[in-house]
Amino acid sequence: MDNPIPNGLPQLFAMAEDAADGAKAKGALIDLKQNTEAAIRADLAAAKAAEQAYADAKTAKDTFSTNLRIADSNGRSFIKSVSAWFSETISEDWSAAWATTGFPNQSTAIPSTQDARLTLLDSLATYFTKNPTMEVNTPKLVLTAAVAGTLFTALTDARTAVNNGNTDAGTKRDARDAAVDDLKTRLRGLIAELGQLLDDNSPIWDAFGLNEPGADATPDVPEAPVLTPGGAPGTLHADWPHARNAARYHVWLFIVGVDTAYRNVDTVTDTADTLTGLPSGATAKIQITSVNDAGESGPSTEVTAVVG
Repeated sequence: MDNPIPNGLPQLFAMAEDAADGAKAKGALIDLKQNTEAAIRADLAAAKAAEQAYADAKTAKDTFSTNLRIADSNGRSFIKSVSAWFSETISEDWSAAWATTGFPNQSTAIPSTQDARLTLLDSLATYFTKNPTMEVNTPKLVLTAAVAGTLFTALTDARTAVNNGNTDAGTKRDARDAAVDDLKTRLRGLIAELGQLLDDNSPIWDAFGLNEPGADATPDVPEAPVLTPGGAPGTLHADWPHARNAARYHVWLFIVGVDTAYRNVDTVTDTADTLTGLPSGATAKIQITSVNDAGESGPSTEVTAVVG
């Protein structure tokens, strides 16, 4: 039986936890030297820390993006009010007098790009500074150089934060991927070392959460699958624990009101699968079976979710 290294991080981390537990319980007995409990746990901890750092950076990036949208929206509202005010005091349509205000492209409209809106806010701050009689400062409307400057700075800072956030998230993603690769390499090394130390049918493989390479028994039934709506419309995400002796898994789907029987919709080597193209609002049921060259297990318990 093969022992594939999962790609999904929850499954990979669970596999590493089992491997570390096995190394703790059986490492001394079998004279495990290279891929010890300490080595496995160090790589696992590094991968988990790197994944958390990346998750935090993504959350921060989302916050920065929200702040940018708010800053840009505030700038747009100010520009719209200024355009309406100038239409009353300068001219309704574009004229040479508008040129000194900074409105681009011989237009009185709000610029269509964020870059142009940023430049216009800076120009309006300069214009109002040079032409204080054109400022408005009433309880209902404030159009001043100070406000234009504040909005310009807020938009500049928000854009800088987004750029820095994108860079930071990219750096942390690369660090996470490198740490995950190290953990996968560690687990492959453990499997290779165990292959030198153990008989292919030794039950000690089970202590590490691994399949016996020489086993030809039908795999165990997958236990307690979980089914949740995916992040996009028409998707569901399924997760389940590793089943002993499983080389791959069949995912069986039943759409209530559509299907008359379960149908095999996917075969995966990982312990997770994302189903796409499902009818939104439908009730879906899944079951999982484990498979190896000796045969297929019975189905898991049935789980149900409503498609988003």
